[in-house]
Amino acid sequence: MSGPIYRCLDCTSPRRFNLHKECAELTLEVNHPYDRKHPLTLLPQPPTHPQKCSCSLCIIQWKGFVYSCSLCNFDLSLDDFPFSPPTITVASHEHPWMLVSRKMWFVCDFCGTDGDHSPYHCDTCVLFVHKNCISLPRHIMITRHRHTISLSYYLRQNQVEDWMCKICYEEVDIRYGHYRCPASRCRYIAHVCCVTDKAIWDGTIMPEGYDERSEEVVDEPWNLITDVVEQIRIGELMVASEIKHSYHDHNLRLTFSGKTKDDDSQCDGCTRSISTPFYSCDQCKFFLHKDCAELPKEMPHPFHKHLLTLLNSRNDYGYLWCRACRRLYQGFSYRCYEGDCSFQIDIQCMLLSDTLKHPSHEHSLFLVHNEGTSCSACFKKEREPNRWFYYCADCDNSLHLNCAIGDLSYMKLGNKLKVYRHKHPFTIVKNIWNCPPCKVCGEVCNGQALECKESECNFTVHLSCLWRRLRSI
Repeated sequence: MSGPIYRCLDCTSPRRFNLHKECAELTLEVNHPYDRKHPLTLLPQPPTHPQKCSCSLCIIQWKGFVYSCSLCNFDLSLDDFPFSPPTITVASHEHPWMLVSRKMWFVCDFCGTDGDHSPYHCDTCVLFVHKNCISLPRHIMITRHRHTISLSYYLRQNQVEDWMCKICYEEVDIRYGHYRCPASRCRYIAHVCCVTDKAIWDGTIMPEGYDERSEEVVDEPWNLITDVVEQIRIGELMVASEIKHSYHDHNLRLTFSGKTKDDDSQCDGCTRSISTPFYSCDQCKFFLHKDCAELPKEMPHPFHKHLLTLLNSRNDYGYLWCRACRRLYQGFSYRCYEGDCSFQIDIQCMLLSDTLKHPSHEHSLFLVHNEGTSCSACFKKEREPNRWFYYCADCDNSLHLNCAIGDLSYMKLGNKLKVYRHKHPFTIVKNIWNCPPCKVCGEVCNGQALECKESECNFTVHLSCLWRRLRSI
């Protein structure tokens, strides 16, 4: 609270009673143009007659004092009293907005959703909009698209009839407002409500005439995690044959063809089997795919509103947990360092394609999250609200991320990792012959597993079984 206040000295925290001076001096009964039949009475709390108590003017639910007419079931929050301004002028629209001084049903021309209260009207453009939609910015930037996107509410020539929102993958009714990419060859489009969701947009507004070339940061030299030590010419291209990587102490040399001495060698960035071209260390078993070595230091992701930073994912236990696929992993990852945000994903999920062509389905699948449908592969209906999955908008079918791309954790063979409540480190192994049983479930540990070879333990366990056991503790 700010400014002069009245406070009850007999009440103690957390139920202390405070009033702004202007709230304490409110008149007990007033007349208002939206209910000309009866005066409105000041009440200390919302009335009980509505199923959901919300302001009749702005439809925002509230707590605290209200002006109410019990005969008309009409209520106003203090934010909308004494009146909403009859005229609003904003920089994002060329003409003033005029308040319609009566309740009416309408479809907002900016967001496309219904309204049943008092809209604002632009007489020149013949638009009716919610009060809150007046302040929608004309140009914004989100991590889901590389260009600035702009608010549009008019049809254009040669308009494609079937547009799909690139966030929720539902159809966009282009008779109403939406955000689209103004680039001539770009077809990015999204609902206003999807774009302005707090999980999607961080509130950044782009000024008029913004130069989009400043957004192309991914390929800039300062955004790379490696330093070039030596180069060679291949045709017309100069390729780094030796580099110094920020996450390794020694220089790495490039291999274009052939195999490693160990066929089971894995990339220390993505932990997948190593293949050419790759960089390696002559002094130790450190390998990086050329693509992994060239990952940018900072990179946007469509499911997070902040820029993410590349890091080497090692903690005291030797592994981390991916927010996307819900799996343990080692190697590189991308993390958000914005404020208290702890968003972090492995590079496999970071680089997932927005679309997937799966052999089990005839249509393209789109990468989405925050949906509540069931998986068409494993038929599990209960899912965490932020679970990622691939979705078919044509058939309303979906696949868990793990069901679509596999359920193998990204761990490097031979690495050690610590596990909570177990005093010895585990070794990551891959069993092919003479596979031992899992200590937890009793099934054979065929493939990737964890092994404790200490004499007092000497057992093997599935990664998935151990992970479920840890989550239940």
